[in-house]
Amino acid sequence: MAHEDFISSPRPDPAARIPGEAERIERAQEIFATRMFDGEELRMGQVLRRVREARGFELDKISAETRLRKDYLMWIERMEVGELPKGGYLTAIVSTYAKYLGLPEKDVVAAYSRECGAVDEVRETVHVPKIGRIGPERSRWPLMLASAMALAVMAAGALGVSQFLRPAADVADAPAVVAVNGARDSLFADTETHPVSDSLPLELVALRQGWLEVRGADGTIFRSRTMAEGESYFPRLNAGWTVSARDGGAFQWRVGDITVGPLGPDGAQVFSVSVDEQLVRAADISAPTVAANGGSKATR
Repeated sequence: MAHEDFISSPRPDPAARIPGEAERIERAQEIFATRMFDGEELRMGQVLRRVREARGFELDKISAETRLRKDYLMWIERMEVGELPKGGYLTAIVSTYAKYLGLPEKDVVAAYSRECGAVDEVRETVHVPKIGRIGPERSRWPLMLASAMALAVMAAGALGVSQFLRPAADVADAPAVVAVNGARDSLFADTETHPVSDSLPLELVALRQGWLEVRGADGTIFRSRTMAEGESYFPRLNAGWTVSARDGGAFQWRVGDITVGPLGPDGAQVFSVSVDEQLVRAADISAPTVAANGGSKATR
């Protein structure tokens, strides 16, 4: 009886085999190239996680072999860079992680930094090669000296002519004219620039369901989730905050009942949109109405 039970016991299906190393690498490269997984478009932190899982690596193993802390790797995958130490460590950690996974480090660092709003750190840490000299600088000095002397003579002559032709009576000083910079500036605006007040009730409103991420200037994530239609968020103003979304047209900037404009193009991803730049735009559009209503600010 025991022998019959043994014979009739189920046997493993030979078709259900574990993928080989070559297949895992191919799958990982496919995820990185398409930045897609199960029909979902991925950000670079999610790409790193899916590539790691496709290769069959555990965070504990990667941490032990790269000497990177496990929580650092976890935060990198979640793109919670505000938890990482400052001072250029982000670039080093992402580069090391990408190299371990067999991915091009420079491409990963560039995409990751662009999506998480840490471009300044990359700009400070990336080496810029020097350009070699095409010809000796010594040969350009005579021409430069002659040009400088000619300009000096012309300037002196122009000054003398202007003094000679100047009328005896001094004309009263005219008001300072400021160069026009878009719709924000007036021809007779005050020369002194003033920061836009952060009391303006600038908010982001979800026109339809959509994913939104709000980051502080240091990379801290204040919101990273799907917002329902009609839900709103009041970001901190004049603080260097940025906003990212998978569908820019799903969100709209507003000041009370005044529509400032969409977060981005309809159906397009937007990354690291400056809140402060939108604040200036919102102040121009809503200035008359806000002044009439007293400019009350909603509570965050």
